[in-house]
Amino acid sequence: MAKIAPQEYRMVAVSDLEPHPDNPHHGDVDVIVASIKKHGFYGSVVAQKSRMRIVAGEHRWRGAAKAGLKHVPTVIIDVDDETAQRIMLADNRLAEYGQYDDAKLAELLQSLPDLDGTGWRGEDLSDLLDDLGDIEIVHDELATSRPAPTPAPAAPEDLGDDPDDEHDRDAHDGPASSAAPPPRPKAGAMVELIVPLTAAQHDEVTGLIADIRSRDGDAPLADVVMAALRTHAVRQR
Repeated sequence: MAKIAPQEYRMVAVSDLEPHPDNPHHGDVDVIVASIKKHGFYGSVVAQKSRMRIVAGEHRWRGAAKAGLKHVPTVIIDVDDETAQRIMLADNRLAEYGQYDDAKLAELLQSLPDLDGTGWRGEDLSDLLDDLGDIEIVHDELATSRPAPTPAPAAPEDLGDDPDDEHDRDAHDGPASSAAPPPRPKAGAMVELIVPLTAAQHDEVTGLIADIRSRDGDAPLADVVMAALRTHAVRQR
């Protein structure tokens, strides 16, 4: 059953805390310093009570020290060494399971006057916009009717049983039938195209379509597929 770990909150001198020696994670302290200078230090560091070792927020602590802060808000938890290690691993790992809605992220970054203190750079935004621009939704026009094929001339009825007549009949039927193009849907008609996918492919396709629609609006699925196919065809040329 879920529970709240025993803990207390207080301001602790930066010098009274120490990084966990087993922490395998390395972050960019300078990016954190920039955020602290822009927004101030917010949140807290989490430390094990018995050793005052940091189990979560080590790089925020390093950033605070580098930015010149003397104290940081600290949540002190009363746990044993093994639990402290597990919390440290979880804190580093769990955030990696998340993912961004790229279209929403790009819109948010573009709405800011600058990216100072966000951890994002101008080149990051440029790369993001380039990726989002790979597929452009183009609304297709309704299909136009195709001229009906010219019917083959009817074979004369008085050919009888002459073997030459059978040859003439084949000459009329064969080429005309093979030359006729396949029927095309009438203008505006809907035709279903079934494409078998593996479970993994289905999940990926569903995610990609959702990403495109989040950027371009609720585009019809047919428009999304056609745009992707056209883009692929252009790149192969």
